[in-house]
Amino acid sequence: MIEYDVRKALKELYNPKKEPSLVYAPQQVYCIVDGEGKAEDEAYELAVQMLYAISTTLQAEFGRHRLYQSFAVSPLECLWVPLETENRRTWQWSAMIAQPDWLNEELFLQVRDQVAFKQGLSTASVHLGLLEEGLCVTALHTGSYKDENASMARMQAFCDEHGLRRVGTAHREIYLDNCRNRVGG
Repeated sequence: MIEYDVRKALKELYNPKKEPSLVYAPQQVYCIVDGEGKAEDEAYELAVQMLYAISTTLQAEFGRHRLYQSFAVSPLECLWVPLETENRRTWQWSAMIAQPDWLNEELFLQVRDQVAFKQGLSTASVHLGLLEEGLCVTALHTGSYKDENASMARMQAFCDEHGLRRVGTAHREIYLDNCRNRVGG
């Protein structure tokens, strides 16, 4: 059986260019945890732990389920909504990991309950959701979080140059590597 890997299926989205470009972010199924604060906060760390626990449990332990199809665990993503741009403690976030499209609510709840029981995690805040952002501007950011403003400015300049307008203040980050290895914040 062919293993599904969102990074291969949606190369433009999960393998961005260094320079800003337009991509289409199609509808995807996600495990999601919503919260508020900085990425260094305990609540965010716990959300990431729960998301990976659910994703890896689905991949490793539910292979005999009638819906199961082989898949690679997707990278961590987060939607950030800055309420006060310079005060990251006020930012709202939705941490998430894309799931295979065959995952339904019933199976998700089984996996979530198993993780809660076996790993002792309070997983009630994790929910299944659909996200479709449509046409987006993307660019690869490398380096520290404190240098993100330069990447955001490049994307805004791209929008201005092409007559594009943002529809909100949120931005989406896809962590293609271990985001805990970055310096600064």
